[in-house]
Amino acid sequence: MAEKVTSKLKGNMWRLIILAIAGSLIYGLPYFRTYYYDAYLEAYNLTNTQMGALGSMFGIFGMISYLFGGVVADFISPKKLISISLILTGVAGFCHLFATNYTMLLIIYLVWGFTALFAFWPALLKGIRSLAAPEEQGKAYGFMEAGRGVTNAAHLAVALAIITAVTSKRGNASGLNAGIIFYSVVVIVLGVLVLLFFQDPEQTEQSERFNFKQVLTVIKLPQVWILCLILCCTYVMNMSYSYFNPYATSALGVALIGGTIVTIMADYIRPFASVGGGVLADKLGRPKIMVIAFAIMAAGTFAIALIPTMGVPVFVLLCAIIYVGMYCNYGIVFSLMEDGQIPMEVSGTAIGMICTIGYLPEVVCPAAAGVILDTYSAAGYKYYFLAVGVIMLIGIAGIMIWNRSIKKQASK
Repeated sequence: MAEKVTSKLKGNMWRLIILAIAGSLIYGLPYFRTYYYDAYLEAYNLTNTQMGALGSMFGIFGMISYLFGGVVADFISPKKLISISLILTGVAGFCHLFATNYTMLLIIYLVWGFTALFAFWPALLKGIRSLAAPEEQGKAYGFMEAGRGVTNAAHLAVALAIITAVTSKRGNASGLNAGIIFYSVVVIVLGVLVLLFFQDPEQTEQSERFNFKQVLTVIKLPQVWILCLILCCTYVMNMSYSYFNPYATSALGVALIGGTIVTIMADYIRPFASVGGGVLADKLGRPKIMVIAFAIMAAGTFAIALIPTMGVPVFVLLCAIIYVGMYCNYGIVFSLMEDGQIPMEVSGTAIGMICTIGYLPEVVCPAAAGVILDTYSAAGYKYYFLAVGVIMLIGIAGIMIWNRSIKKQASK
């Protein structure tokens, strides 16, 4: 039995690598603004509220799309969905170069909400689940997140070098445009490569056409709704850690490049936290590891918010601790689907449902943070981080509810 488990993952490792690379690069454009927050704000004459609205526009359209995309992922080839999503995301990136006002930016982020979130993410997650045996789901999702992290670290380093070089000669606006061109070209090329060379997993179970009964089946599963809560809580941190960058520059006086490095550091920690979390989750229990990770994130965030005077080294250390918990949880949250015995044939629809609700922070967090920061200035960061810490504690409660539900299901 052990050989079958190992051989299945090893035999599909090259597919896992391709999916991880695609799962990283497609989000380089929609989240570009978070890595160069202050420069982006200045280049397009935006307020913090408007900046938050861009993220919310991306999230709102994605939230609307997730469920439909999940259903689509159950009867259309993941290869086609992933390839088309990559190419269209790159095309929208080139359109960004001609954006001259806030309204045009809103439209572009709306388009990215469709191309990067519609069927791409449910298809990706369903594909990952099909590549691994039940006993190694945590490891599979952990490796996927690690691969995304390695890819992120690589492309962010290249983008930073390009932007820095162009900015020194032509200014911030030209530097940002150079970065956008880089990402647009890369994702289009990757989309073409996926279309030409990627093969769908042999054992992917798909219906030939849409069946509304799949949606009804998923809605009746209590474990799907509990996963919505758990994902929502863990994703709050994924949407909030980008504010460590402007907090470092505005409140702690760190230079712009230093603030960017604080954010990029997450992607260097990501591979170790994702793989380590996935391996430990398969050995010790996925819910147990997630509780520990939630506790780490809560403690770190409360510390940043409540310590009155904080040196840069302490702040960087706290960020690193938070990143470990964040990527540990995010790397294994979808592996809980196996514990919850969600049928593979409706897993795309289930993922779509979970993402529709679980990724609500994509909409709420940027808008809430923007309003809080414009209202309270530097003090707003502490208020926002306190709220994030409380939500991490709610995540722990969600895991406890999950454990009780699984025990009840097993007893039946």
